[in-house]
Amino acid sequence: MQGLQSLGIDLASLLIYAVNFGLLVGVTYVFFYKKIVSAMDERRENITSRLEQAEKIKLEFQEKLSEMEAAKKAKEAELNAELDKMKSFIADKKKALVAEMESERAAMLEKTSKEIEERKEKLVSEVEKELLNVVQKIVLEVVENRVPAEAIKSSVDDAWKNYSMK
Repeated sequence: MQGLQSLGIDLASLLIYAVNFGLLVGVTYVFFYKKIVSAMDERRENITSRLEQAEKIKLEFQEKLSEMEAAKKAKEAELNAELDKMKSFIADKKKALVAEMESERAAMLEKTSKEIEERKEKLVSEVEKELLNVVQKIVLEVVENRVPAEAIKSSVDDAWKNYSMK
């Protein structure tokens, strides 16, 4: 004890400090401990409820997300089916239009061929007439001017015999 007094520590003072500390702890316990513990419990419950709410929101979000993904897949399938239907419709329309064009083309070719044939016959007929006129003129010119009458008569008789027998 002498050692403690030489350091400036008195036993009575130490006892007063210990009693004072005990009273401080007791008063704090009586007046503040329950409030602090209840505040901490309330905070713990608040945090727990918020975590539960967050988990619940997370689950709801995942459900909504999966519903949206399912709806998206359903829409994609619907759109793909519609696209396939449109492609089929376009292909059918294309076939019908090509067939119609082919029939019109064939009709136009037939009409054009007939017109060409008619013009060809007309041209041939006109050329034959012109050629016959020119040949007649040439033959008359030759006959009148250069061929003796006896040769003409024998040629006409021979031609008459050849063509009348056929």
